[in-house]
Amino acid sequence: MFFLSKMGLMVGLAVAGYGLFKKINFPAPSIMGPMMSLGTYQVLGGGLPEFSLTVVNILQITIGLSLGARINDQKLADLRKVLRPSLIIAAWTLLSTFGMALVIYQFIPDGTTALFAAAPGGISEMTVLALVYGSEVPIVSTYQFVRLVVIITVVPLSARWLHRRQQKKGMAADEKPDPPEQPQCSLKTRQILPLYLNGILGGLLLLTLNFPGGGVVGAMAALAITNVLLKKQYIFPNSVMQMALIGIGMSIGLEFSPEIIRTIQEMLLPIIGFSFLIVLSNLAVGWYIRHLTHWDMITCLLASAPGGLSQMLAAAEEMKADPVTVSILQLVRLLIIITCIPLLAPFFV
Repeated sequence: MFFLSKMGLMVGLAVAGYGLFKKINFPAPSIMGPMMSLGTYQVLGGGLPEFSLTVVNILQITIGLSLGARINDQKLADLRKVLRPSLIIAAWTLLSTFGMALVIYQFIPDGTTALFAAAPGGISEMTVLALVYGSEVPIVSTYQFVRLVVIITVVPLSARWLHRRQQKKGMAADEKPDPPEQPQCSLKTRQILPLYLNGILGGLLLLTLNFPGGGVVGAMAALAITNVLLKKQYIFPNSVMQMALIGIGMSIGLEFSPEIIRTIQEMLLPIIGFSFLIVLSNLAVGWYIRHLTHWDMITCLLASAPGGLSQMLAAAEEMKADPVTVSILQLVRLLIIITCIPLLAPFFV
């Protein structure tokens, strides 16, 4: 009974936050509304439990299925366009991580703590590495948390503002309009369910192998390969994706706590500087990728944002960006961090 009351409260706060943010026309209301409503409740001492790993994995696989359903043989050729942007993201990820680590090191004279706090690799991944190297785990988790919240909050606002500016000026002369979407074939439920099952199995496989972002990547890849081989096209249920987006917002909001707020207050100056540099670097890289590729600005900002893989894909889904492009570039960034940072960490000890 106690568990059901807690769940009811969580869902009620999430739906209320979503409704409020949708009413005031805030960007990405499915994520921002639940995040802010549950986050505020947690900061005030709510004490709601965080989502279990099983729930987080289900959300990841759902987003992966949504992305995989978009990929078919007609869109496979479009993936070549992400090669140069991927190299830019890889180089910038490493350079910006070292630069941020140097900035944080001025306030926290511990090399590995500064490195893991600066690396945009996710709260859980960087916290585990911090434990392994005996770093200051509360500081690492706080910086990772602040980075995620800043990106989730600021990037959609910046993207919408820049998008409106582009609309007022009209499409730039050198900007190529997106090709029209190919009509989606309507398949019967009994035909689609085996495809989804294949995607779910792909997600579970990579989760078992502890692959970074395994739920999203495995489900997306397995479903996409199936679509390409069988030449299938269909639309993922919007209602299911909407629930997954709200779940992502809830998972972020549940990570708020009075302890994190106190830590932020104690390190206010470096955290403000850290947040400013994050936003500035994201705008710079996003602008350069747009200049290089002529993609829409929302896709460029979300693809280059040092946020979480599932969170950025959820934002891309809700803001009508290109989620496939965002997923590839975000995966490149995550793989660079997961593979390179542990190798370089001993030099910072």
